[in-house]
Amino acid sequence: FCLKVRAGIVGYPNVGKSSLINRLLKRRMCPAAPRPGVTRELKWVRFGKDLELLDSPGILPMRISDQTAALKLAICDDIGERSYDFADVAAILVQILLRHPAVGSEAFRKRYKIDVDSDCGKLFVTKLSVHLFNGDTTQAAFRILSDFRKGRFGWVALERPPT
Repeated sequence: FCLKVRAGIVGYPNVGKSSLINRLLKRRMCPAAPRPGVTRELKWVRFGKDLELLDSPGILPMRISDQTAALKLAICDDIGERSYDFADVAAILVQILLRHPAVGSEAFRKRYKIDVDSDCGKLFVTKLSVHLFNGDTTQAAFRILSDFRKGRFGWVALERPPT
């Protein structure tokens, strides 16, 4: 009599569920990439003869009551783009990064070759849109978010673990 164990790997999008399974198996059995939405369906993967692991797409609650958490998920590209306004999210990111000790206004000056006149993120997004994108704030916002996601301001954590 042999008991097989089945376990599901579930969680938010883009946290490494498929990568964990691949690492455990020491081979690429599940497609994985550093962006959400790669895993689109449930997939059972055999691990040895007595264990099966279920790889699953990322799961988000229909409504996220904590708006701070929702903003951070949007900044990190873990919420679908149709769920938020690029300019608003980029403006908040600018404000967060301006206050961050590892980033600050110098990083924006260096990256975009324009001065940061205030700590208002919306003003900076507008200024960047005029400077680089003929006033298109959506394109400017997308650039800021994309640069953050690619580590162009350094690999910055948006929150710290509780102590």
